[in-house]
Amino acid sequence: MAPRVTITELCRQDLPFLLSLWQIPEVMRYADELPGLRGWSKSAPAGEAWRKYLHRRAELGPSYTQLIVHLVDGAPIGESFFVPLPEGWTLDRWAKPAGITCLIGDIKLLPDCWGQGLGSEAMQLVVSWLWEHTRCDLLVVPPHDKNPAAARVYKKAGFRLTDPSLFTPGHRIMELWRSPR
Repeated sequence: MAPRVTITELCRQDLPFLLSLWQIPEVMRYADELPGLRGWSKSAPAGEAWRKYLHRRAELGPSYTQLIVHLVDGAPIGESFFVPLPEGWTLDRWAKPAGITCLIGDIKLLPDCWGQGLGSEAMQLVVSWLWEHTRCDLLVVPPHDKNPAAARVYKKAGFRLTDPSLFTPGHRIMELWRSPR
């Protein structure tokens, strides 16, 4: 099957799309913004968001990853963001493994693109990009319990559920290790 989506790193001209995507209630229903990790908020003006993005990217390198998902014709349909977790970071009962380079993130698509396999295809590209461009050992995603479609997308990309006792209220924790465990 021919590819239907591509991914690119965020460019300044992508910001209006990105900021508008985050204003769609259906897209953000189960998403946690994590502005402390991102370094800027979805409510930031485009110019401020771009400056803060560039600053964090310079500080953290390619491990701080904002990707835009496009159809092969170039139309933007979504985004994926991954950021390195600092030592000692926790999400309720789940804790970042000590000494491991770990990125946490997600993927979001326009509602018109849901249910077509585009998210699964895009997430596989995102994972490949992360393995190629970062020194990350572990990728983590926290899909919401009420969003089983997100968990299916991550599972198709190779993520596996962690120990259920580590689940945070409302979210499952899924991991994908660079080296099989």
